[in-house]
Amino acid sequence: MKLFIKFIFFSMLFISTNSYSTEITPLLGFRAGGEFKDTDTNQKHTVDGSESYGFIVSFPYEYKKHIEIYYSHQSSKLTSVNVNLPSTTGNVNIPLTIDYLHIGGTAPISEYNDLKTFVSGGLGFTYLSPDLSGLQSDLRASFSIGVGLKWPLTENLAIRLETRALATLFNSNSALFCNGGCSLTINGSLFIQAEVFAGLAFKF
Repeated sequence: MKLFIKFIFFSMLFISTNSYSTEITPLLGFRAGGEFKDTDTNQKHTVDGSESYGFIVSFPYEYKKHIEIYYSHQSSKLTSVNVNLPSTTGNVNIPLTIDYLHIGGTAPISEYNDLKTFVSGGLGFTYLSPDLSGLQSDLRASFSIGVGLKWPLTENLAIRLETRALATLFNSNSALFCNGGCSLTINGSLFIQAEVFAGLAFKF
């Protein structure tokens, strides 16, 4: 998580010294989906859908295009995982936080009576952190793609609505949450979630 905080700080510092119309959007939404298939038991473990929150920092790049830093946090749980740890044994639900940090941007689709639609996307990292003693967090590469709209309320304030698909990359038979031993060995190369969010975009 410290890596995320440092990355955000230096990215925002770069933006503040190189942009002429920075926009910050606090986000509140809902994220769903995501499952892991254990190669040892052939059992699927799902991530419960739950609220998400975060922010987007945006600044102009080309005509009607923007470069953006996207951060989103979710607190959820991974269901029915069989663990054998000094602190816990048996079939348990593992509390799990999932953070995304991406650098990407937007490109316009259409504009009608100040209502602007756009496509969005980004590349970066996913940080998966289990809240169970004896398990270790994982940092993985990921990407996102989405569509959204902006509805200006004033010159410096707009409503932003968006939906994104988020995909985290894994090697086949990857081990997860290892700390001496591993909790899961998973089959597959993508961990996919979907997120819908809304926010107020402040431009300055």
